[in-house]
Amino acid sequence: MIDYNKILLTDYPIKKLLDNPHLYFSQDINTNTGEIRTTNKKGKEQTPFQIAYYNDLTFKIFDTGSIYIYGSLHKYYNKGLHNYNDFDINAILGVLNDLNDKFDIMPEQCILKNIELGINIKTPIEPNTILDNCFLHKTKLFVYQIHSDEGRYKQCEHTQYVVKIYNKTLHYQKKGLHPPTNLLRFELKFNKMEYFNKLGIFNLNDLLEYGLHNFKNRLLDEWNNVLYFDNSILIDEKKRNKFNNPNYWTGLIKNGQRSLFYKNKNELDNLIENNPQNIKRQLAEIMSKKIDELNIKSTQIDTLYIRSICTPTTDKLCSITGYNISMQKSNSKLLSHTGIKYYKKHNYKIYKQIENIYLSEHWVNADEQKKIKEIAHNIRSYSSNKRTKQVRIYQPHQNNLLNQFNLNTVKYGQTQTL
Repeated sequence: MIDYNKILLTDYPIKKLLDNPHLYFSQDINTNTGEIRTTNKKGKEQTPFQIAYYNDLTFKIFDTGSIYIYGSLHKYYNKGLHNYNDFDINAILGVLNDLNDKFDIMPEQCILKNIELGINIKTPIEPNTILDNCFLHKTKLFVYQIHSDEGRYKQCEHTQYVVKIYNKTLHYQKKGLHPPTNLLRFELKFNKMEYFNKLGIFNLNDLLEYGLHNFKNRLLDEWNNVLYFDNSILIDEKKRNKFNNPNYWTGLIKNGQRSLFYKNKNELDNLIENNPQNIKRQLAEIMSKKIDELNIKSTQIDTLYIRSICTPTTDKLCSITGYNISMQKSNSKLLSHTGIKYYKKHNYKIYKQIENIYLSEHWVNADEQKKIKEIAHNIRSYSSNKRTKQVRIYQPHQNNLLNQFNLNTVKYGQTQTL
């Protein structure tokens, strides 16, 4: 149910983060002067910072000493690739367990500055039809947006939060992935934390103790506040032409005709309520059921959560980098040019992480095509060297120490013997 977060990390030594083997920090330098940049791309002053990426999370250490973490915990669960599957309470606990294991970060150290609450549901009709028929939220207009990472979606902005509705199927199909059909996401993005702070929620630990299931009514109430036009209702042509026009509704608000607005909205709501199909109510019922499913806590809350910090086992993973390579040929075993280009286009954070690890300094200023070629070459070389080293160390029929004691490890959702 939770997705994107902006987190202020408190009571955490900066050196510990800088020395972490999972993070490669870099800093924006003026190549002409060699000085650290103090202005952004728009020329506005900014506090210099060091930056690193890991599984769609961005770690920023500012010169002021503040540490911020930005990104989607849901995508982290899928190694940065997507957020179209279910992300239940057990998966969330698994992510937090993994953050503690890899970075020694505790939930109570994570002060929430922004947060998204939302759910993915399978809809009885095509999601784009639903998006087209969501006209207003309360009295504000839904507007289509296009974002390089989030695709095309509808949103309505309020003072403290934004309501967003996505066609998740279309979004990730365009990225070359294979999400379920008719997948829609309904989401609340909170830009200010006043609502949560009044509930006594200031950090991730507070959020879990409060219980994500307690946000069910808030999500359903916000869906109920959507002015939705159902194409299947029986209505005379004159009223259909009015009620099916977003400009009609916004015009009533702009002209100060609020009483007429609510009178007509109540009439539309009654028509929808008495309609046997009633898509809006169907969606509310699906949301309600899905929220309940996502908040059933497993009885096995233990270190096996580490297995959930990865893509499902049906996804193919590069044996060297650990990244998903399902967008490559079916017989691929390593991340290749195709996969690297995919990440560069669709998930630049992961691409930069791969570049930082597998591109030598000699090629840093090369053109993009050469960089991709060298990254792929270095991944192949690493794989070849690894096999050669194993043959040299462990001769045929010779077991290594872990095999001798039959010890297993969990890696990327599968049980493997080391």
